Amino acid sequence: MFVECPVAVNSNRKIGEVGLDTLKVASARSVRGGMIRQLIALRHGEAEKGFGIEDFDRALALRGYAEVELVAKWLLREGYVPDLILGSSAERAAATAFHAGRILELDETRITVDQSLYLASKTILLDLVTELPEAANRAMIVGHNPGLEDLVSFIGGYDSFAEAGGKMMTATVACLEFEGEWAEIASALPTLKFLKRTIDVV
Repeated sequence: MFVECPVAVNSNRKIGEVGLDTLKVASARSVRGGMIRQLIALRHGEAEKGFGIEDFDRALALRGYAEVELVAKWLLREGYVPDLILGSSAERAAATAFHAGRILELDETRITVDQSLYLASKTILLDLVTELPEAANRAMIVGHNPGLEDLVSFIGGYDSFAEAGGKMMTATVACLEFEGEWAEIASALPTLKFLKRTIDVV
């Protein structure tokens, strides 16, 4: 059974302040002493066709909820639970963020959706990532194409997303790992730890 997710747009606090009051994470350091960070990029699940409504308001389809559930359960099973989730406030993306968050057993205070992520370019997404709180070692960003593909390609050092592993279909999830601070992610030479589609996690 799929339940409609609440959409909470926390527009009164900065991205870097997401869930800081409840965020308690274990430090993960490399052998060189630097912090190990992981950025998880999740494209929203499949949306309803939405004839006659604005793109922003297109709801997450039942198939989309199922896609997100598959991926989120795989992340939980494999131990890739984010310290926080930052998502687009478009209906389908916000529902993806909250549905994934519930499966990942995150308190809703650690989930923020913001309109600035709606169809955001890689430049806007990168700016938001560099503002993530340093208390978070692993963060998830939920958004749209082509921005997410461009972000993963750029940060990962690929000429195109096809070089990284193909098209980022709905509910595809990628993880980039690097050592350092969030503000340094673009120059830290992150590695692509995994790229999973729904067919890869069944």
